[in-house]
Order: sequence, then structure tokens, then C-alpha cells
Amino acid sequence: MTVELQDMRPLKLWRWALCGGFALVAAGNLPGQMTYDSVVSLAEGRSGHRLAWGPPTYSWILGLFDKVLPGTGLYLVVSMLLLFTAWASLPRLRPALSWFGPAALLLVLATPQVVLYQGIVWKDVFFANVAVAGFVAIAGAAARWDVPWAKWAPLAFAALCLALGSLVRQNGSITWVFSALALAWTARGGGWKRIVGWGAAGFMGPLLVAIVLSLVNPIRQAPGDSTIDQGLHFLQSYDLLAALAHDPHRPMPTLERINHTALQTMREEARRAYSPTRTDAMDKSPSFEAALGQFDNHAVAAEWEHLIVSDPAAYARQRLEIFDWVFLTPKIDSCVPIEVGIDGPPDIAKQLDIDIGVRPQDAHIYNYATWFLDTPVFSHAFFAALAVLVAGFLLVRRQRADGVIAALIVAALAFAASFYVISLACDYRYLYFLDMAAITGVLYVAIDPSLPRRGSRRG
Repeated sequence: MTVELQDMRPLKLWRWALCGGFALVAAGNLPGQMTYDSVVSLAEGRSGHRLAWGPPTYSWILGLFDKVLPGTGLYLVVSMLLLFTAWASLPRLRPALSWFGPAALLLVLATPQVVLYQGIVWKDVFFANVAVAGFVAIAGAAARWDVPWAKWAPLAFAALCLALGSLVRQNGSITWVFSALALAWTARGGGWKRIVGWGAAGFMGPLLVAIVLSLVNPIRQAPGDSTIDQGLHFLQSYDLLAALAHDPHRPMPTLERINHTALQTMREEARRAYSPTRTDAMDKSPSFEAALGQFDNHAVAAEWEHLIVSDPAAYARQRLEIFDWVFLTPKIDSCVPIEVGIDGPPDIAKQLDIDIGVRPQDAHIYNYATWFLDTPVFSHAFFAALAVLVAGFLLVRRQRADGVIAALIVAALAFAASFYVISLACDYRYLYFLDMAAITGVLYVAIDPSLPRRGSRRG
């Protein structure tokens, strides 16, 4: 499909808005807002040694940019460029650009999801950016599917983006399923063999790139449990804590058999140590943590499996309570919606030569972001509703790139749903991808909200 925009004025406004927005966000946030996780990841990237159990690929990425320009400034610029370039290419996917497009873009650029979050050095933000960029690249390939060789470069770029996304967010590989569906959708006019072949390529491409990147990553796991094993053990421990907090007398035969006294302490302390908002509440009860430490990973895993099998309804209820906090954020202030400045271990910050604290410009951004608290702008449920509406519209229209953007949106919904099982805290950033996918879908529809005439659908 060759795109020829009839009126260049909306396109010029679109481009100028993106350039201005990029400049303002970069100027307000560079070299980047950093939390404890950010500082530790940068230290890992610079030293090549593991200090925590976060994804090592994110540390590697920070380290690569740090070698070119010390700090996180260059990384932040590139991360932002991934998103802004993807948005810049959206008009190329449609035959016309209405004035609704630039109007929607100006509103989006004023949200804290852009003004603040694009300036924070978080793997969650990077994951959202590479995922959006990856699917928009696939959409670009779909828009020119009939042009020989035009699709190979964007598809290779998409595979790289989605591979990186899976390596910085443990559940990011969910996007591979939907990149497979997007390519199968795009190739559906060529018969079932092409559908299956392109669908397999949509999944296997990111998988193979992820394997290669994992093999060449110089930041290796320290001796002991892997990152995935540590995360799974923490999740299992949290679920056992939740179960005891809801029912202190719940049978736990494996732990009972190994150490009755330690389990009794856990029963007595569970309600004090548990919160559905985050695992940090365990710090309120050192006795619970000490008692839990009496059991090895195998014992905790066995008891966790027993919990699910013996009373799946109770497990589902306690997981739903935790998921409600991360998805609905009923008390937004408890879910860390705003982070500015630089915070982290003072000794590591000193080694990195970065200053802990909040700059005047950070305070201004913080005050601006607070205007949106308790509004739909800070509501994942609102963005999920938008996502469903946009995906529904695109699946009705069914033109070229529509299926790919719909796949992006459904991937974000599936990614958000995965937190029903894995959520450990309600931090707003965890579902940032959902917000950005919905926003990208809205921008895409606003560019050209027209429905085709009967019989004119193309795919």
C-alpha cells in the first residue's frame, strides 16, 4: 500500500509536536530520574558484576551506553527515540492524516506517561518503548507487504525489539505470541502454509535473537540460584504468606513436617507481615522472615504447589486481591505513581559519581504529575477500556496495519493479565506498557478514523 497524504499541514504539525515534545521531555529529565533499581543496574552495567537479581540484560544495556557517554543520558535519549520514532511513523500506515491526529498527539504529550515516565530509567519504560516500536515496525512491514524486500528490515528490527523486551521484563515474551498472530494475520491472503510459516517466524524470530543476546551478554549470574529461580521463590513465599494471613490455621503439611515451630511463628506473624499492596510489609515482622528462612526453596515450592492444588478457589481469591491493587490501584498514592530525582545506595552512587537528591526541575515535574492523580490519566482500568474499544474498531475495519496495531493492544492486555499470577507489588510502572499500547492505538485511530466503504477492505 502506497501512502500519499493529501494535506501536508496536519503532518507538519504532527512532526513539530513530536520534535517539541521530545525536546521538552529530554530537557526536563536528562540525565534521567533514577530509583534504587536504576542505580544498581547502572553499577552492574559499568562493573560487569551482579549486585541484585533483576534482569541482567537491562544492566548490560545501561552499561553499553555508559561506555560511550558515562551516566544514563545517552541511554535515555535512545529509549525515548524508540517511542517517538514509532509514533512519527504512524502516519505512514494510513492514506490520510486528519486534524484529529495532531490534536490527540498534543494531548498525549502532556500526560505524565510521557512528561515524567519517559524520563525515568526503568526497565518497565524501556520494555514499553521497545514493544511499541517492535509492533509499529511490523505494521510498517504489513503496510508494504506486497513490495519485494520492503518488509525484511522492519521485521528484523521488530525481532530485535521484542527480544530485548523479553530479556528486560521476565513476562515480556508474551508479546511473541501476538507478533506471531500479527504476521499470520498479515499473510492470511497467501494460503494456510504462508499463514503458518509467517506465524512461526513471528514467534521464532524474537526467540532466536533473545537466545543469541543471552549468550553474548557479558554480565553473568553470580553463583547460586538464577534470576528466575529467585523471583519464583519470592513469589511462592509471598503466596504462602497471603494464604496464612487470610487463614492462619490453613494446613501446610510440608512445612509442618520440616519445622513445626517455625511454621507456628509464621502463622502468628502472617497478618502483620502481609499486605496486598507490596511485599515490603514483611519488613514489619523480622520474626516471620526468620521463620521462613528455616525452609529451603524446595520445601517452599512443594507447599506452594499444595496450596494451589488443595484449595484453588482460595488461591484464586488471594491472587485476585493482589491483582486488584496493581490493575485498579484503588489508593494510587500507595502504588508509587510518581518518582523523581535520584535515589539509591549512597556508596554505589558515589562510585558512579552521581548525586543523590531532587533537582528544582524534578520538583516541577513532580508537582505537574500530581495534577493527574485520582484522574483517569493514572488509571490502568481506563487505558484497558480504551484499548478494548480501539482493538474492536480496528478488527472491524480490518485494513492492512490494523490487525498489527490490534495485536499490540491485545498483547498489552495479556501482559497486564499475567500480573494476576506474578504480581508482588502495585507499583504503577508495572502496567505502563498497557497505557502506552492504548495510547499508541488511540493515536493510530485518530490519524485516520474513517471506516472503509463496503467491499473496500484490504488485507
